[in-house]
Amino acid sequence: MEERNKRNDLNVAGISQTAGGNFHRVSIDGMAKVNGNLDCTSMEVNGTLKMHGALTSESVAINGMCTLNGPLTSSRVRVDGMTTINGDLHSPELEVNGKCTVRGRVDGERIDIGGVIDIEGDVQCESLNVRGNIKISGLLNAGTVEIRLHTSSSAKEIGGERIDIRRKEQQNGFWKSIGLGGTPSFKTSLIEGDEIVLEDTEADIVRGSNILIGRGCNIRLVEYSGELEVDQDAKVGSSQRI
Repeated sequence: MEERNKRNDLNVAGISQTAGGNFHRVSIDGMAKVNGNLDCTSMEVNGTLKMHGALTSESVAINGMCTLNGPLTSSRVRVDGMTTINGDLHSPELEVNGKCTVRGRVDGERIDIGGVIDIEGDVQCESLNVRGNIKISGLLNAGTVEIRLHTSSSAKEIGGERIDIRRKEQQNGFWKSIGLGGTPSFKTSLIEGDEIVLEDTEADIVRGSNILIGRGCNIRLVEYSGELEVDQDAKVGSSQRI
């Protein structure tokens, strides 16, 4: 395959349809439909893109609206607009400040969520940092998980080394204005890690070494091997040292 920087650019300012292909820089400022796989050095969407095929790029920036019916593989992905990916997402760096839906699994290294993300598959990463809203229908496996709750978030199960889920101290009306109001909370069936700090979390089982169950938590069973601390405003059905 030829070097990407020697390819032609693809620029769409009006309404266009293409069969896909190999490009250097791809810029969508109008409305574009791509039927086929697309490989490029960089993609920036400020308009509207609908694509049927796999997207491979060194960097992807979505400021407008994008619907991808296929997998996305990129070194860096940033979503400031609205994106739906009907496939898997593979990216070492994922940042979402807008709204993103992934109807597949997500594999990465660093994931930063300041907006809204809904993932139907599993998530595998080194670090997950959430300052927005996250819903994971599958399993979350990460080295470090840090979530600051603004609204209701959830995951099927969480596994990691360090897991820190707490309420954001200063709330604002932004999340309510986009229909995501309500009490900040996190819901999951299982949390398993080494160091665990929780607030406003509902879980069936929490298992780890050193565990702090903070205010607003409702946990059926806590299993710990090191230290356990339970806030007076938390509910724990039972606890046992393992």
